[in-house]
Amino acid sequence: MKRELAFKVPSLNEIEREAIILNAVCHLIDDMLNYGMVVEEWSPDWSNIMFRTSAHSRLFNILLGDFLSIPNPKKGGLMPFDLPPPPEDGDGSHRTYLHFLKSVCDDPKLAPATAQLGEAVSAFASWLEGYTVIEKVWFSSMDLELDMKVQRIKALKMTGDIGKHNFTRLEGVVKSFQSTLEANGHVKTMEECYLALPEFQEWFYDHAFVYQSSQIAEFLSAIIWEIHYYLQPEYDRSTVFWFDEKMHMQMYKFEPPAGLNQSFAKAMHWDLLNMVRRRPYLPRFIAGENMKSELR
Repeated sequence: MKRELAFKVPSLNEIEREAIILNAVCHLIDDMLNYGMVVEEWSPDWSNIMFRTSAHSRLFNILLGDFLSIPNPKKGGLMPFDLPPPPEDGDGSHRTYLHFLKSVCDDPKLAPATAQLGEAVSAFASWLEGYTVIEKVWFSSMDLELDMKVQRIKALKMTGDIGKHNFTRLEGVVKSFQSTLEANGHVKTMEECYLALPEFQEWFYDHAFVYQSSQIAEFLSAIIWEIHYYLQPEYDRSTVFWFDEKMHMQMYKFEPPAGLNQSFAKAMHWDLLNMVRRRPYLPRFIAGENMKSELR
């Protein structure tokens, strides 16, 4: 008899999906913005994020690549946890966790609507849809110099994948690099692109990503703090405190809202409100203008 090992979540309603979306987004951002990633003496008064080491910067880029992706669809094209699928012709920010956040902003269920969260999501999406241009990029393996233009979201996902995988697992990135070169007026073979991939990483990770990471951190900081503010009324409504005489300490619990029925969704709601209780790991961060203007 074959054992059934797959974890199957029953059909979820809108408020349950929202709890799952916000929980997933908050965990993704918390993994990027915390004092395990940035130096402890860093403060929001500085104009740029200071990573602990180059390895932490690389991990930030890898985790960002996950944020700029979507979960793998199930058979039939359905999204896990009944998440709202991206539009069939959607690309760019539509195929990131920002798409799911936009669905929350368009029809919030856990708390009253907040324009600020929608503005934070839209600002990051617009920036990602824009382009980075690095002048005089030199690919020695191809004897090629050019002013290279690439959509930011595409470059960030490429550098994250290169940092994550061995070259034997980078065929998709190489094809993306090849199409980018073609869009810049240069047709190159897959072999040439494989050989030039480390040079692409040097220009667009060592130079562009490291420079842009402070502005990216500002966008992520705005999003997680606006989620915190959005959920504060739900935290206030649902939190119940009491003093446990046996334990001699104050205890608390969260009363789930009406409609939150599935046990998995209730667990996501509980975890989410505990994140509201402790607040985001880093203070809200605003990058200095000198960290935003040099790259187009």
